[in-house]
This record gives sequence, structure tokens and C-alpha cells, in this order.
Amino acid sequence: MHCPKCDTDNPTGNNFCGRCGSALVGLCTKCGAENPPTSNFCGKCGASLSVPVSPSVAETPPVPVREPPGERRHLTILFCDLVGSTTLSAQLDPEEWRSMVAGYQRAAAEAITRFGGEVVRYVGDGIMAFFGYPVAHDNDAERAARAGLAILDAIAQLNQQPAHAQLAVRIGIDSGRVVVGRGEGQVVDAFGDTANIAARVQAAAEPDTVVVTGDTHRLISGLFIVEELGAQTLKGIERPIQLYRIVRPSGMRGRLAAAAATRALTHFVGREDELRLLQSRWERVVEGEGQVITIVGEAGIGKSRLVQEFRDRIVAERHTWLECATAAFFQNTPFYAVADMLQQTFHWHSNQNNERRLAALEASLAATGIEIDEGVPLIAALLGLPLGDKYPPLRMPPDLQRKRLLATLVAWTFGSAKAQPLVIATEDLHWADPSTLELIELLVEQGATARLLLLYTARPEFRAA
Repeated sequence: MHCPKCDTDNPTGNNFCGRCGSALVGLCTKCGAENPPTSNFCGKCGASLSVPVSPSVAETPPVPVREPPGERRHLTILFCDLVGSTTLSAQLDPEEWRSMVAGYQRAAAEAITRFGGEVVRYVGDGIMAFFGYPVAHDNDAERAARAGLAILDAIAQLNQQPAHAQLAVRIGIDSGRVVVGRGEGQVVDAFGDTANIAARVQAAAEPDTVVVTGDTHRLISGLFIVEELGAQTLKGIERPIQLYRIVRPSGMRGRLAAAAATRALTHFVGREDELRLLQSRWERVVEGEGQVITIVGEAGIGKSRLVQEFRDRIVAERHTWLECATAAFFQNTPFYAVADMLQQTFHWHSNQNNERRLAALEASLAATGIEIDEGVPLIAALLGLPLGDKYPPLRMPPDLQRKRLLATLVAWTFGSAKAQPLVIATEDLHWADPSTLELIELLVEQGATARLLLLYTARPEFRAA
């Protein structure tokens, strides 16, 4: 039999070439018949003799495993953990404990997402959240601090439920540069000291407190009332870390006001044309011609500083200055900016009881000529002020109550402007809730003959009605 590879003649009956060892016959995989090695099809059944040969593992080039790229970010990281969870879990039935932990995690996650954070991991009964990833904001540290306080409020509400175990949490926050990427198991993680420090700060915090590092405090200075805890040595961290406990928001409206309260501002340069325009419009207001001014510009260009400079230039003139600010995380809170302004106007303080607050509300409405029997319940409901038995509860449909509230707020504004020229400065109108915008439209429509200056700041995406 002739070898097709080396042309050697082999005796009949050989299955392999005696010279090169090549196969001289091929077996059909279908019927088992012998065929010459040069045949493409079986001579007995016609089946194809060409069998595709898979490359061996050695012949297949290895596919490189591509590590997903990391992203360098400045993050604020929040850690929250239950206090004494081991003791509580031993005292409760497993199903009851599971339900309680799930309720706590839902409440905490809702507070985090409300302020623009991202829950990235649940570690037992602990929570790790990012502020600044995947979406970055210009005030992520402030958002994290507010979220921490909101978590404490949510836990306090859970503890008021009947037969609910008394839960307590520790919250730690740090800010810094990290690389965000996917670690083991494709879970998003932050690589750098910031996550480790935040976890250690949480472990060092007292129950039911929010503690931040010095790096976070520098970003929120003036926006919160804080208690300095000093530099502390944390487990696994080489350098001492300066810590602060967040007590409550300070009431400062924006970082410019906070900076002005804590340190001297730099000298104001330029913007003379804009200041002359503001001054000329103010002179019209003093003469009884209402004005509306909107300062539009990109974030950080100096809108708030221009407003501050204008206020400083008219400070010696007889007038009333009211200010408020909207916020991205309160866009779904009706009349948020209005309620903020009213509490400032009534000179409410955190240490005042409800009786003193109610007295201040009654005096302000009476001074502007509003019937207090109708106006007080409407404003008190907006501000969440309990009235006790002094005023009957409101018994009107919600839509009618809203219309009466708007009318009362408009009347209160114009009544204040009659006493002396009034400026209402509202920051960041692009974040205003629909109810606040509706009140603004009413003031604009009806304020042409009032000694009222409506002064707003907004970013370019805002479109006035």
C-alpha cells in the first residue's frame, strides 16, 4: 500500500507506513469501513471523513484577563454600624432580629440616597456609602454630614415604635482621594486610606453620634455646629486624626456665608456695572416700584459674592433683608426655602420652646395686618409648629388650604414691605421646589407697586416662567 506522505510502498495489510509511521487507512466514524487516507468521503456509506480538529490547549493563545480600569476620585465615605448588635441578636428571636436589622438598613439607606449618596456595601449590620460616586456634587461632604444626622433621626423614630428594641448607631465620615474600582467579586470598592479611616472613625465614635475627620470638617466648616474631639490615635492608622462631632446644621445659607462668618473675605474686585444696576433698581424700590432681579451664572463664578457685596453697600439704609436658599436635596420638599426664611424672620432658635415660637409667629402676622386666627394655623402647619388647644385644627380640603396658605404668604410679604423696603434674596433658584416657584410667581405678578426687591441667583439651566 502506497504511503501518501513519504511515497514508500508498504505490504498489503499494513495500517501504518513502515518508514514514516503515517496512517495508511482511515476508519469511517459512521460505518467503520476502511478507507485510504487520501479519501474525503467513505467509499461504503458516503459519510464525510473530514473531522474538524480542535486546536489543543497548548496551541490556543491565552486570553489576557483585563483588569477593569479604576477611577481616581475625591470621595466622602460614610460608615454606619449598629451598637451592641451581638447582645441584641442573642436576646431576640432570629426572625425578629432579621426584621429589625432590615428596617434599620432601609431607613439608613433612604437617608443616604435622599442626600445623593450611594450605598455600596452592607457588612453584617453595617453600611458603607459613597458621596461623590458615581455622581459627584460640589457639596458631597455636606451631603454626607446631613445624611448622618438624618440616619440618627430615622433610628430615633424606629425606637418610638411599640415593642421595638432600642437601637443605636455610630457614624464615621472621612474625605479624600481614592481610586474607585471593582475588587474581588466585582464589588465596587474604594482603594486608599479614606475608607479605612472612615471605618476607624466610626468605631471610635460614641453611640448615636456623627463624627467626621479634619479633612471633612474643612469642607463643611461653618455649615454645622460641631464639637471638637481633639486628635485621636485610631487603630491601624499611623498618624493622629483630628475628629469633630456634628451636632446640628448651623443655619448658614451656603458656603460663602459660612466662610464670611469664620474668616474675612478677600477684597471684592470688579462687577461695577452689575453693582450699579443693582443700586439703581434698589432706588426704584425705595420709591415704591417693585423690582425683580435674577443673577445668572455658572457655579462658582461669584453670584453669591455679588449679592453679599450689594447687601454691604445698602446696610446703612432703612430696610429689611430676608434671605433663604434652596438645595438639591430638598427639591421635593414643598416650600422648603420659604419655611427657612420664615423661621429666620421669626427669630426662632433651637433652644426656644413652642410657646415662644408661637408668640413670635403671632406678633409677626399681627404686625403685617393679617388676621391671626386664620393665618397662624396655616403658617404653623407649614413650619410643623404644634398649636395645642389654642387654635382649632384646620378643617378644609388640601387644595383650599394650599391656596389660603399662598394668599397668606403673599399678604405677609406685602405687609412687611409697607413697614419699610423689603429685600428677599433667594439663592440657587434652579433647585427651588414647585410650591416655592408658585409663590414667587404670585409675588412677581402682584408686587409692581410694593417696596419689594426680589433678588435671585440661578445657574444657566434655570428658565423663569
